[in-house]
Amino acid sequence: MNVLSAMAGICDGEFCKKFTKENIDIITLGGYNSDLETDTAGIENTKNNRQEFIIKPTELSSHISKQVEIIRNYNPSWQGLISVNLRGIKPESFRVVKNNKNIDILEINAHCRQEAVVKAGAGEGLLKDKKRLSQVLDEVSSYDMDVSVKIRANVCGVDTLEITKLIESYNIDYIHLDATNPGIMEADYEIIEEVSNNTEIHLIGNNSVTTHDDYMKMINSGADSVSVARAALNGNIQDIFLLNMKN
Repeated sequence: MNVLSAMAGICDGEFCKKFTKENIDIITLGGYNSDLETDTAGIENTKNNRQEFIIKPTELSSHISKQVEIIRNYNPSWQGLISVNLRGIKPESFRVVKNNKNIDILEINAHCRQEAVVKAGAGEGLLKDKKRLSQVLDEVSSYDMDVSVKIRANVCGVDTLEITKLIESYNIDYIHLDATNPGIMEADYEIIEEVSNNTEIHLIGNNSVTTHDDYMKMINSGADSVSVARAALNGNIQDIFLLNMKN
C-alpha cells in the first residue's frame, strides 16, 4: 500500500483530498494534539515558525470527521483508508477519537522530535517511557479501528527492535517506521531490514522517499508499504509510486 504520512499543520482534508487521485491507499490526517499537554506543546512549536493544528481536544473528533468528509466527497470512488495521527501523553488522551466511526486507522505518534512535544512526554517521549507506551498500547488495542504506531529509529537510548517487540505484544496492525539516519540525508535501510526480519506486523517504511529508486530501496529492504511526507508538498507523487510490488 502507498501511504501519505502525517504533517502537522498541513495534512487536513483540503490538502489531502487530491491524493485520492494519485495512487495513494492510506491518507494520514494530522498530526493532531489530543490533550492539554500536547496542545500546549503545539502552541509552543508555532513560536518557532512550525506549522501546527491548534484545535481544542474536545473539538478534535468533530473536526476530524469534517476533514474525512472533505476527502470522501471530493472523490467518492476512492476506496482507500483514512488514518489519523495523534499525539498524546497518557492512555485516556486517545479516547477523544475512540468512538469516531469515520477513522479507519488510529496512528499513535511516537516519532515527533520537537523539543516541546518530547518534553511533554509525547512523540519520542513515549519511546523513552516503555511503561507509559505499554499503557497507551493497551488502551487503543480495544478500539474498533485498526491501530498503527509511528516510531522513529535511532533515537538515543532507545532500542528500536525492543520497541518493535513491545508493540507486537499488543493488538496492533501497523508499525510505521521513520528510518532516521542521523547525519545522513538518506534513510537507514538496515534498520528497515532488521525490523522487517523481526516482526510479523505490517511495516510501513518512511524517511527521505523522494524518488522511485528510494521507494524501491524501502521495498527491497523489507517494508510492506512505503510512505511519503515532504515529497507530497510538490503536489504530485505519482512518479514515486510507479509500481507497488508488495501491495
